[in-house]
Amino acid sequence: MTALFKLSKSILKFILKILSLLLIVSLLLSYLAPYLNPEKFWIIAFLGLLYPVILIANIIIGIIWLILKKWIAIFHLFAIFIGWYHIGAHFQYSGKKLSSDSTDYLKIISYNVKNFDLYHYTKDWDFNTQYRDSIFSFLSKQNADIICFQEFVNVNDAKFSTNDTLIKLLRASNIHTEYTVMTKYKNNFGIATFSAYPIVNGGRISFPGRTNNTCIYSDIVYNNDTIRVYNVHFESIHFSHEDYRFAEKLADDDINFKNRKEIEHHSKKILSRLKKAFIIRASQADIVSKNIMQSPYPVIVCGDFNDTPGSYAYHKVSKGLKDAFIESGVGLGTTYSGIFPSFRIDYILHGFEFESRGFTTFNNKYSDHYPIMCYLKLKKK
Repeated sequence: MTALFKLSKSILKFILKILSLLLIVSLLLSYLAPYLNPEKFWIIAFLGLLYPVILIANIIIGIIWLILKKWIAIFHLFAIFIGWYHIGAHFQYSGKKLSSDSTDYLKIISYNVKNFDLYHYTKDWDFNTQYRDSIFSFLSKQNADIICFQEFVNVNDAKFSTNDTLIKLLRASNIHTEYTVMTKYKNNFGIATFSAYPIVNGGRISFPGRTNNTCIYSDIVYNNDTIRVYNVHFESIHFSHEDYRFAEKLADDDINFKNRKEIEHHSKKILSRLKKAFIIRASQADIVSKNIMQSPYPVIVCGDFNDTPGSYAYHKVSKGLKDAFIESGVGLGTTYSGIFPSFRIDYILHGFEFESRGFTTFNNKYSDHYPIMCYLKLKKK
């Protein structure tokens, strides 16, 4: 019996060592994801996406080895320490609040409003305005200087008006919109930037291929200076209803794992969609990044990147800029509220000409994204 126990203990330690090796290598490779184009190294992009999970697994296994007083724990600690910056991009513990005597700060909001829940009809197929009105009410109370909307829709119907209502409701009543889809000559889908200050110029950065995603930039006159605000929505993953049902079953632990064919089928579909989206976003990020570098004005970038801080798209666009969440946020900063794992995929970035205070993620479930906000001050030259 004693010999069997020793054998079982040795086998368990061997399995733990193999698991440790895999987790350490995976963690180190995940650090490369922001720097490698998914078009050539798409497998690494998955590790970048799973970085938080891999990090937590390394911490747990590292603690187990510490309890067992084994030297392998040092390798886990070393691997975690190397990627310390990546931890800061996902979690902040301090934050910088806006003091009561602060002046000359722009209040910025970025919000993917999911078309104001346009397709959530009532039983008699009339517009359901519950979430739209809740979003309007929230924005009215915030009284922001600049609001960047993704998945924006303007309906040419008094029953579900958006542009006209927002102009009357918000202090930020100067508009720059670009639409990528029009249906029945009534529903216009796209992206929109609202500003309390004059928009003197604007442009659209089109993406190649068939896509409903886009980026716009708006030149805004503020305190005798001109700033350029980018509003971007990168490629979505386009999960199907079938994919969401599969994810819901996994979340509810309501799936028969004996049916391997079903699991393999859905898993391959989801991985294929993720791979395609990684590659398309990389191309879009390259285009936007190039335009940002050519900006003659101080830059603010708002948007739904559909990608995490461990991604190539985020790294490419944020190069030469600061992340408002890292500068002044606190906590996890999760911005996606859908059924799939929650991540930080919405951002407010800014040039070094600005300083950030009071980054906030609002827990409003009127969309599958949470609105984010921060205060930015343009430093004196």
